[in-house]
Amino acid sequence: MQEKLKSFINDPWWLISTSMSESLTKELEKELSQKHILYGKEAVAMARREDNDDIIFWIKKLNKYAVVHLTYSKETSNDFPITLLFTLSELEEYCKTVSKFY
Repeated sequence: MQEKLKSFINDPWWLISTSMSESLTKELEKELSQKHILYGKEAVAMARREDNDDIIFWIKKLNKYAVVHLTYSKETSNDFPITLLFTLSELEEYCKTVSKFY
């Protein structure tokens, strides 16, 4: 899935290694409450921002990418961690917009 991101991921985003992906995916699982949209769905971390805690995850069941702002704490609300869902083309536009202001 990272191959699809290579064409548009640039500063402040960067693609991550398999070991970092596993670590960030475990962190996401720790944070999600049962009410969160991603709860119980398989997620794979693909990229992260270098200037904050935003991570791009592939969510196969939803056929979407999720930009998640990790909190590094267990959440009890469906509002946190803050999550935005995107198709590939929407994600590309979002990442390009973010890069303009970086």
